[in-house]
Amino acid sequence: MIRLYRPADLESLKEITAICFAKVSIDANIEAQFGAIGGRDWRWRKLRHIDQDVEGERARGVFVWEEDQVLGYITTRIDAESKIGSIPNLAVLPEHQSRGLGRKLMDHALDYLRQQGMEAAKIETLAQNAVGSQFYPSTGFREVARQIHYLMRL
Repeated sequence: MIRLYRPADLESLKEITAICFAKVSIDANIEAQFGAIGGRDWRWRKLRHIDQDVEGERARGVFVWEEDQVLGYITTRIDAESKIGSIPNLAVLPEHQSRGLGRKLMDHALDYLRQQGMEAAKIETLAQNAVGSQFYPSTGFREVARQIHYLMRL
């Protein structure tokens, strides 16, 4: 079932993130090419995003799927001025994928964004994310641009 995030969920969200984003994270790509930077691995950088997603008022837009334990989650952000809400993170444990949990979380998040007065929603994924590249269009999202990320050691 879907419910609102609680602070006690934070470690579960981070564990799910570390599992699900290992092969589809800019931070993991950076580490694969350049090694650890600043004495931190990609997980540390990616998991900071989750801390930001659940910070303060933002936590009202974070939803989890729970069945005895947290199996997945989705985070949202509201931009009241632009009227474009965003979905920074969505993840479901691999062994529970293909059950429709991601779609239900997405539907719930989109409903939430509508209730908050958003007129559009955006989500980003990497080209290497085959699941996201198929899933997001199937939920109604349309590609509007591609972006290339560059990095160099200083």
